[in-house]
Amino acid sequence: MLASSPAAKAVRPRPLSLAHLSLIEMVPAQFIPMAAAAGFALVDLRLAPATPTDRRYDKNALAGLCRDLLPVLKQNGMLVWDVEIIRVNDQILPEAYLPLMESAAVLGARRIKIVCDSEDHGRVAEILARLCDLAAPYGLTLDLEYMVFSGVKSFQSAVDLVAATGRSNLQVLVDALHWMRAGDTAASLRQQTSRFGYVQLCDGPLKGPTERQALIQEARTNRLAPGEGEFPLQQLLAAMPPCCVASLEVPLPAGREPLAHARHLFEAAQSLLKRHESETIA
Repeated sequence: MLASSPAAKAVRPRPLSLAHLSLIEMVPAQFIPMAAAAGFALVDLRLAPATPTDRRYDKNALAGLCRDLLPVLKQNGMLVWDVEIIRVNDQILPEAYLPLMESAAVLGARRIKIVCDSEDHGRVAEILARLCDLAAPYGLTLDLEYMVFSGVKSFQSAVDLVAATGRSNLQVLVDALHWMRAGDTAASLRQQTSRFGYVQLCDGPLKGPTERQALIQEARTNRLAPGEGEFPLQQLLAAMPPCCVASLEVPLPAGREPLAHARHLFEAAQSLLKRHESETIA
């Protein structure tokens, strides 16, 4: 029998998750079957508010929600990859997020997303370290998402904060949109591959808005599916760990049916990954 060459070895498929922002108007019990019908095996669930208009769940509501979602996940053959979101500011009480961590663990999630609203990085590092310590008994990794309009504006700033905490269960989340708007490069990512565990995919124009509110609006409502814009997504994927999860975060465009949108995102991601894999093997 001839030994197979490295180029002939099968490339392990990159797991795909559907971010809740892509169909944010749906409650989790509706969102999970929709993601499954579109072809996804993983979902990211928003269980704590990222914006003033998001649903809010108190401790009892979260516990009831988890009980209701477990059979929905099982019936649809789905797993929860990530839950969101913890918003870090100077006044945050880390213990207030224990119900979110407990809910994530009950649902079998692996990670919780964090965004930072403070530019006092000394204080933020202390808060992040405490959050990590609280999350560790649940087997959870926390992912710090940087955004040019937040308190952590670049990949390097996020990496520095992660290093300052000294906690192994804190990593950086790279979102394609924020990566582009921060002016970060694939080379900078390749130097820090141990610092991140997954990537959020979308597409858009190379040149984006510069004013803060317009940047926020773009992030929340105006993204494109992979392959529909000008982002160098092949370079981004090449800089990521080879089998890390890719989460699709593209809000539902006006006039598009939700299932058609979810299927479009899955197919666009599959096409992107196939091109990337073929180039990697070649």
